[in-house]
Amino acid sequence: MAYTLYGRAGFGSVCVEAALELVGADYEFVEVDPLGDAAEQRRVRAVNPVGQVPTLILPNDSVMTESAAILIWLGDRHSDAGLAPAIDAPERAEYLRWMLFLASSFYSTFTISDGPERFHPDSATHADLLAMADRRRLDMWTLMNDAFDGAPGPFLLGESLSLLDLYVAMMSRWDPGRAAFEEACPALLHAVELTEADTVVAEVWARNFRLER
Repeated sequence: MAYTLYGRAGFGSVCVEAALELVGADYEFVEVDPLGDAAEQRRVRAVNPVGQVPTLILPNDSVMTESAAILIWLGDRHSDAGLAPAIDAPERAEYLRWMLFLASSFYSTFTISDGPERFHPDSATHADLLAMADRRRLDMWTLMNDAFDGAPGPFLLGESLSLLDLYVAMMSRWDPGRAAFEEACPALLHAVELTEADTVVAEVWARNFRLER
C-alpha cells in the first residue's frame, strides 16, 4: 500500500517528500496550491480542513497533517532507515525538542507571511508585519544556532543524517533567505550542507527549489 502526499513545490511538503524518498516508501505526489484560487483551496480543504500542506494519506487511508508530526511518525514507522533516534536513545529528547521548536517558533510565522491580511485588514500595516515575521525567524535561528554551537556533529544529532537535519535544511531555504541563514547560523550550516549533499535529498531539492549552488 502506498502513501499519498498532497503538497506544492517549495512548501512544507518538501521535507516529507524527501523523507518518503529516504525511507524508500512507495508514494504518490498530488500537487495542490493552498494559496491558489477558491477552487484550489477547496481541493486542499477536502483532505485537510485547515487548508495547508503537507497532508499525508497513510496506507490505511487515515490522514496525517503537520509537518513535524508527519516526520516524527515516518521516522518511527520506518525505523530501519535510521533517520530518527530510537525512543530510548539519549538523543531522542533533543530530537523532539528541536523538531517541535522549529514547527512552533519558526514555521508558524509563515501563517503571517502567507496572508498578513488575516491578522490586520489595513494593507498599510502589512510591510511591518512581514518585516517582523522575518525578524522573528532570525531570532529563532540565532537561538538554535547558539544551542548547537560546539556540538560534535557532523550532523545535528551526531554522526548520521536525521529528520531534524532535513527539517532545518528545508527551512534554511525559506525567508528571510539562505544568505541570512548562513550569516545567522554558522553552527548549523555544516550539517545543512551535508544534508543537501545527500544524493536523495539533492534530487528532491532540485525539484522544489531554485538552487544557485
